[in-house]
Amino acid sequence: MARNGTPLVTVTIPMYNNERYIAETIGSVLAQTMPDFELLVYDDHSSDRSLEIARSFDDSRISIFTSEKNLGPEANWNRAVSQVRGRYVKLLCADDLLFPECLEKQCAAFGQAERDGVSLVSSQRTIIDPEGKVLIKKVNFIDGGLKAPAEIVRKMVRLGTNIIGEPACGLYPARLLASASGYSARIPYTIDLDFWMQLLRLGNLWMIDEPLCAFRISNLSWSSRIGEMRHEQFLAFMEEVARDEHFQVNDLDLFIGRFNSAVQSMTSLMGFRLFAGSADEKRVIPVQ
Repeated sequence: MARNGTPLVTVTIPMYNNERYIAETIGSVLAQTMPDFELLVYDDHSSDRSLEIARSFDDSRISIFTSEKNLGPEANWNRAVSQVRGRYVKLLCADDLLFPECLEKQCAAFGQAERDGVSLVSSQRTIIDPEGKVLIKKVNFIDGGLKAPAEIVRKMVRLGTNIIGEPACGLYPARLLASASGYSARIPYTIDLDFWMQLLRLGNLWMIDEPLCAFRISNLSWSSRIGEMRHEQFLAFMEEVARDEHFQVNDLDLFIGRFNSAVQSMTSLMGFRLFAGSADEKRVIPVQ
């Protein structure tokens, strides 16, 4: 598909076997109150009807890209940000949702915050179940406003969980992609957090104290092991960021974080067992 012009925002969706939710996800982007965006959908050789459903939308802002073979999450996520034309970028997982004012409010925040060296605007999020039922209306670990990287990362380590938000929560300047090393599944559970850390080495965080997107809890056949995987991989992530002097993480932060990460993992495991559905989980992605 020919792509013309320079939109303000590029929303990009890496997709693999998401036939159950992709129509709702694309619809949530098209329903934005800020219409100046392009929507890129990157299908990673799906074996279900995902591609057919995505192609059924008739909107000139949508471009769809396919792959002749399955590349896996890391490669497809990086492919999804390889051809952006917008000033700002949002990567949206194919079963999450944007609320209608998401792009408008996040772009407005950048207009006010870039003078403060902001490299990432994030927002609070709502947690929904596989049927779209609201489980948690607002996940709120950070109040609104300008946040220094060390402040946020140390707090995240101490709490033992992702306080910045999933990919749907974040919006960042496209120009920073050249200074980042891309999405890495070296520690699969924290593929999004690793990228947020790259951006926070380049500037500050601006948090919008309002849920502007929804993160969907989903299920895999290995859900009974997700708590253990989450804990082990978040510990590895904590140890990695602690070695970066930019974030000023100390031994006490790590000590507290190890305990809280174990608690968070048990809570997550119970949540997945209670509310899991049949969709693929996208936060922990060692395989497809």
